Amino acid sequence: IIMSSLSAPLQRSLVAKDVLSTLRYEILTGELKEGEYLREVAISKRMDVSRGPVRRALQQLEAEGLVACEENGRTRVIGISDKDIDDIYELRLILEKKAISILQNKDIMDYAPILDSLNQLKLERDKGEECAPVKMAALGYDVHVAIMKCSGNKAIFNAWKSLSSILQLIMEINGNYVDEEWAFNSHKTLVDAIVQKRPDLEQVIEQHMLEDSKNIYLNELQVNGAHDG
Repeated sequence: IIMSSLSAPLQRSLVAKDVLSTLRYEILTGELKEGEYLREVAISKRMDVSRGPVRRALQQLEAEGLVACEENGRTRVIGISDKDIDDIYELRLILEKKAISILQNKDIMDYAPILDSLNQLKLERDKGEECAPVKMAALGYDVHVAIMKCSGNKAIFNAWKSLSSILQLIMEINGNYVDEEWAFNSHKTLVDAIVQKRPDLEQVIEQHMLEDSKNIYLNELQVNGAHDG
């Protein structure tokens, strides 16, 4: 709901954000199918907004790789596939390894933000039956955010965040598959390896990301039918 007291630029910004969130949600949940064409006029009528916010939303979705704008001016849904997930994880792993290498080479390191984020994950896990899988997924993501931020390298962090954002959206929408014990124990193993500066740290993060975490994202896509593989 946009209140009339808001300035016109802010109103337009909020409307554009809402349109983008709605379309992104519909693509990631499979409501908008791969190959389906999106028409600005139809979307603006359905959402009761002008074509401007719709156009900006489609441009952002193209930048995220979820739609393709063709030469004839039409916009086609691409969605996200298993290969897309593989590619994102391959690049994300490179960035996380670089960030962790920076942490390992620091003589003095404040691990408090990383440990705090892990503790939040533990507190949610300890709720037992009241533990929320989607929240566990979000808190697990926060552990990685803390790790990347602690590296102090803004370029690496921004590149990582851009790659990771689409994965986080999938989890926020469909994150009911996350096992709370795995989520905590896997991240604790990773954090312990970082703090202890273990020599096998690269193997630990590869196990965490490629053999554990990635499979959860792939499962979410398959369970919810958001892609054709």
